[in-house]
Amino acid sequence: MTEVREQLEMFGLEGAIRFAQAAGGSPRERSRLVRRVETAHEILAAVPSADELSFLHSGLCQTCLPHSRPVDSSAPWERRSGRFSLTVLPGGFNRGQGFEYVGVPYGPKARLILIYLQTEGMKSRTVNLGASFSAFLRSLGLAVTGGRRGTISAVREQSLRISQCRFTMQWSSTDATPKLISNTQIVERLELWRVGKDEWLEHVELSQRFHDHLREHAVPLDRRGIAHLSGSSLGLDLYALLAYRLPRLDRDLHLRWSALQEQLGAAEKTTNTLAARMREVMPDVLTAYPHAKVELTPHGLLLKPSQPAVPKTTERGFRLVENTG
Repeated sequence: MTEVREQLEMFGLEGAIRFAQAAGGSPRERSRLVRRVETAHEILAAVPSADELSFLHSGLCQTCLPHSRPVDSSAPWERRSGRFSLTVLPGGFNRGQGFEYVGVPYGPKARLILIYLQTEGMKSRTVNLGASFSAFLRSLGLAVTGGRRGTISAVREQSLRISQCRFTMQWSSTDATPKLISNTQIVERLELWRVGKDEWLEHVELSQRFHDHLREHAVPLDRRGIAHLSGSSLGLDLYALLAYRLPRLDRDLHLRWSALQEQLGAAEKTTNTLAARMREVMPDVLTAYPHAKVELTPHGLLLKPSQPAVPKTTERGFRLVENTG
């Protein structure tokens, strides 16, 4: 990504695109490089508008959900980042023949839904989902597709999982007394249709406890970068982590693979596997966050103080506009 940024600075958009088109590799690889150039240029050329801002709770920037479907739908999910920990307890329903767990949310679509809910939650506790399910899918940046592998069934499943789970965020202070940040559902009602009726619900409500905490601990993200990473769970997780950590650094910080495994290694059994996946996804992460100063080392990631993914003036402008009146 550093090379792409340098090419844009030296040759401009058209020159960088020609360079990408002439690069080696398969047509698909060249097309991917062109998309990186175009996305990086768009993000570098202009700060995000209010409509291009997204938000995510700082706790969910430091830890992650599963990347793929958990084998056991009844098992809690836990991740840790230093003194911060996230626990997700799966919920479910009593269907007459015993309790049936729906499992914890997973994959990129669950992340897109959570980002959407929290972005809209910065405006109001009552979140507008759109006039129809198709409109909701388009708001997530997804095409409307049916079938077993389509977006319709996938988003319905992840919405159900999110609505039934309880998220516990805990911070262990220096005096060893744990501070419970939140022990609640993120949303109180997330039925996409009314039970027993073919009726779309246009609004849902964030739980009061989560909404109050979100307003104090939201991290601004660039929606254009999220769109670029929308198909990658690890890419979205890494982008959110960097957006949270880099602007807060006053000196270099080296995160070892073992620490990253506890934070973001949602499926990888070894740190070597996680390292390989991070090397693969990092060019797209740095396309989404071109001001990030990050180096891959043999032992982890070297983070350096960087400009924020969203300028603070833009973030303040969003909050001022949306809170007016």
